[in-house]
This record gives sequence, structure tokens and C-alpha cells, in this order.
Amino acid sequence: MKVYLRITLLVFGKASPYLIRGIYRSVTGNKEARIKEFLEGTKIWAEDVLKITKTRLIVFNEIDVPQKGHMIFLNHVNEMDFPYDCYVIRKPFLANQVIKKAWFAYWWMTAMGSQVFDNSKAMSVAVSVKNLIEGLKTTSYIVYPEGKNTYSEEILPLKKGMVKIAFDQKIPVFVALKSGITTYQDYQKGNIVGYLGLGSHDPTDFSSWEEFQTYLYNLMHTKKQELDVMTEAERTKLS
Repeated sequence: MKVYLRITLLVFGKASPYLIRGIYRSVTGNKEARIKEFLEGTKIWAEDVLKITKTRLIVFNEIDVPQKGHMIFLNHVNEMDFPYDCYVIRKPFLANQVIKKAWFAYWWMTAMGSQVFDNSKAMSVAVSVKNLIEGLKTTSYIVYPEGKNTYSEEILPLKKGMVKIAFDQKIPVFVALKSGITTYQDYQKGNIVGYLGLGSHDPTDFSSWEEFQTYLYNLMHTKKQELDVMTEAERTKLS
């Protein structure tokens, strides 16, 4: 409840200029400008979280996310990582239907260009894939390939769905990782959160979606362990 209250205060406070300009762009039919305003607005959320938790955010290398045509695979820990993902990656999301339960978050995410992928039945999947392909003509989407909050620093096995779509539709995948989100469970303030970009990976280099899935998981699993060590080393320096 405190989180939602604080977000509401931010939206109608510090982030209100982006909200107002975003609504205006929406009313005037300027979709690209609307998305830009709402994406900029999410930075306010991240900056607020960083400030109140005294967190240091480190991007260990240049995360040069392709402007369009890519899925961006990123590990998902819990609700705390959403503002940081917006801040560092700065792209809309390809979210599952659970987001609809949080009505305001759902509204803001769709306003910033995100899509909800409906996998409830074959027809809805086909429509969602069609919408995804159309959207990729102008942007790239953040995807959580583990399919859920992990509440862990461990990379879980990647779900079939998004990997297979990327393979079948020949959509390149940009991989990024984050570390340190779970430290909020032990340290409410003074945390270190680290990000690492792992570049783009072409599904056409693989003979099957299963091979692509295994490759991506092994890459994320191995590099996550390296990122954990780097992030913890930075935290130790401050303790």
C-alpha cells in the first residue's frame, strides 16, 4: 500500500509534467511523443527509489539497446526492479496479463508503449504475436523470459513461449542482466544494484528454439554469477 501511495504522489507531483504532456500528446494523436513523455516520467520513479533507499546504481558497461526490432531479455526479481529497468533500459515492456490487476500501473505501461501478451487461448496468442511484430517496427520490448518474479538472484529456466516466438519470427534478442535487488530484503538502505549488457543474439544462428533457449539460459546464468561478484565487490567497498 505504501508503494502504491508513493507512486500516486509522484505521478501527481514530480512526474505530473510528464503525465500532462503525455495526455496532451495522446489527445492530439502524436503516439511517438506520448510514449516518450511517459518513458521519461518513469525516470522520476527510479530517482525517487534511489534517493529514499540511498541506493547506488551501477551500469558496468554500455547497454546499447537497439532502437527497434528486438526483444530485450532481462531477469526479473520482484516489484522493486521495475523502476530501475525503466531507468536503465528505457523501453516499453511485453508484459503478461497479471499487470492488468494493478490498474494504474497497467494504464501507465500501455501509455508508454507496452503491450500485454495474452496467451489464454490460441486465437489470442495469434493476435498478440501479430501486435508484437507490428510494434517491433518502431521499438524494442523488454521481456522477462523466466515468466514470473523469481524473488531470487538465481536465473531460473527460461519459459518456452517468448524464446520460441523469437526463434519462429526471427526476432533478435538483446540480453541484459541486473544484480542486487534481493539485498533490499536484508538492507533497506545503502544497496548496490548493478546492470550488465550482453549484446544481441540472432536466433537464425541456431537450428531449433530449444538450442536457442539453452544458449540464452547458459549465457544469462554464467554472466549473472560474474555480475553478482562485481556488484557485491562494490557493496563491500561501501560497508
